[in-house]
Amino acid sequence: MNNRGQLTVEYILLLGIILIIIITSTSMFINQSEKNQIMTQAQIGAQIGVDKNGYAIYYNDTFNNYMNNNPRLLTPTKIKITEIEMYETNTKTIELEVTAYSSDTLNNNEKYIIGSRINYYIRKTITESFNKTQTTLYYDPALTNNYIVKTRTVKWKT
Repeated sequence: MNNRGQLTVEYILLLGIILIIIITSTSMFINQSEKNQIMTQAQIGAQIGVDKNGYAIYYNDTFNNYMNNNPRLLTPTKIKITEIEMYETNTKTIELEVTAYSSDTLNNNEKYIIGSRINYYIRKTITESFNKTQTTLYYDPALTNNYIVKTRTVKWKT
């Protein structure tokens, strides 16, 4: 038995170091978990946006606008999401960029409209999954517990 109490001090120091490591790694796991949830909801939202284009069912005013300006969008459009990338621009802002492909011939305006719909559903799904209130009509930006999530313009593969 140690009469000077050094053994107890060594155990306390070891316990303190282990506690610091646990607290630090828990914080990292929580942040990574939130980023994983953002990416999962982005994938779900992107698929919902693609599905909405596949149905080609719109509100009356949107239908009338497309009838006059973008009649191609009134028929179902086959779109495939090929990639979603996450960029952390600073400690509190994340930007998502979707890459999509369509075997149908689309002009730049049609791609922009479809891409905007995909981004809208990404932001909407993220906001709803974190039980946050929408900041604007278009959920731009989406809010999570620790991040502000924005979407970049959809990139189209040829």
